[in-house]
Amino acid sequence: MRVPLRLGVLLLVAGVNLSVFGAGLGLLTRKMAADRLELARELAGFVEYTMRASIEPGGELNVAEILRWPYWRHFPDAVILGRAWTSDEAGDIQPQGVWLNPLGSGQREGDFPRQEVLRAIAAAADSGLSRAAAGGLALPIFPPGTPARDLLSHGERDGDDNLGAWGGCWFPYPSTVDRGELFTSLLPAFLFSTLLMTWVTFTGLRRFVLSPVQALAGTARRVSDGDFSARVKPPRLHGEIASLMGTFNSMAERIEGHDAALQAEVRRATAQARAAEAAAMTQRRLAATGELAAGIAHEINNPLGGLLNAVEALDTGQVEGEGRRRYHALLRSGLERIGQTVGKLLRFTPRRTQPEPISLAGPVEDSLALVAHRARALGVELVLTVGAERGEAALGALRAMPPILGEANELGQAVLNLLANALDAFESVPAAEAKAAAPAPRVDISVERRGQQLHLVVADNGPGLAEELLARAPDLFFTTDDSGRGSGLGLAIVHQVAADHGGEVRLASSPGAGFRVEVRLPLAGAADGEQPTRIVTDGTARDAGQTGGTV
Repeated sequence: MRVPLRLGVLLLVAGVNLSVFGAGLGLLTRKMAADRLELARELAGFVEYTMRASIEPGGELNVAEILRWPYWRHFPDAVILGRAWTSDEAGDIQPQGVWLNPLGSGQREGDFPRQEVLRAIAAAADSGLSRAAAGGLALPIFPPGTPARDLLSHGERDGDDNLGAWGGCWFPYPSTVDRGELFTSLLPAFLFSTLLMTWVTFTGLRRFVLSPVQALAGTARRVSDGDFSARVKPPRLHGEIASLMGTFNSMAERIEGHDAALQAEVRRATAQARAAEAAAMTQRRLAATGELAAGIAHEINNPLGGLLNAVEALDTGQVEGEGRRRYHALLRSGLERIGQTVGKLLRFTPRRTQPEPISLAGPVEDSLALVAHRARALGVELVLTVGAERGEAALGALRAMPPILGEANELGQAVLNLLANALDAFESVPAAEAKAAAPAPRVDISVERRGQQLHLVVADNGPGLAEELLARAPDLFFTTDDSGRGSGLGLAIVHQVAADHGGEVRLASSPGAGFRVEVRLPLAGAADGEQPTRIVTDGTARDAGQTGGTV
């Protein structure tokens, strides 16, 4: 989730203030702890001096003088223990000599740790070192004439020195600073300073940074969305932000100028491309018309010769009886064959109709008939395979397959372009190379049902296509034919027809291994909506004789 810029700045300022406050709290805590330690040193020295001065030369404590000491009122509590004491098995101290409570024991709470205090005093007297205990400080007390000592040091002392301690004294001393109490006392000031600093910082940032940057970001989004006329108004104060906005406006003006020039260039290039496309389409249609005309002329000339012979025989009037009926049957058969040829041609005539369930057998059969003459002239064998059937049996098996939803003339154009591309591949090979090549030129046409699709495959064993060119094969106007015959529209038309029928096209080829095109078409009723159309290329031939060709 994106945090708004202004909220982010507020959180940043508050976080910085909190970090500064935390650091200051830590430094203040350490400073107060150091001050308390220094105060403890002073108090310890003060108490030791007073106690040392109150000890008589014989080692007796002037109790009256100690109790009259006026500074006890500055201590919350105090305990004085002479060196005469005993210790039981549990380690509890039982005073046997001087044991004073200068401030009185009546003012203490019931949970006063008496034994802990006494053991601390005894340990301090034995070691000659002060020690913290029961929330206070236990000090050893030495008689007059002994050397001055650092009562708060933590080093080791000689045993002989420790024997000279008169006893010890304990008084409360908070060795640590209560951070919670300190935080509570500083919290109001912290909140006030945070709010004040946040408001001042945010107001300045909003006026001089945030608002100009947000305006710049909004204008940049408009430019990104295509509104190149958008401009940002620089702030009145000069600085880096104003310079940035001025630079952005200059950049937007240049982009707007480049965009206008680019739009004009695109319109000009588009017009040229459309003109080239129209010219290429016309060339392709003329070439296809020539191919169809050659096939049609051959298909019509064959029966036409027989028809003329029959008419001449009938004109002589010498043919009677059974011979006359035979000539009439020949005329009828020839005319029907010519009519079938014209019907096939009409089925390839471009027209827009509503898609309907149709058999793939019609477009395949008509396309094979129209390229048969050219294939025979090139010595190329056309082989139709449907399942395990070939030839006429394959056509029967193809008619028995379920229909697809589409337009017969569009599918016929696609199949015819695939066959013409395959024949172009063989025609582009020099005659000497073609004779030396093995096996014989061949184009395999196969149809197979897989699930809810029909797979139409047209594969030749021609020269094939390099892997780096295979991805460009479906592109409009791409051709490898240097003779000028190819227009580069064959596979583009196949792709468009497959797209219109909700199918996909897969290509595979490698040099010297042929060219293979697989068109996958959904069966009628196989899908409720339009299916995605793809062209998949594979630079490695699947089988020998399955790839290659001139586009």
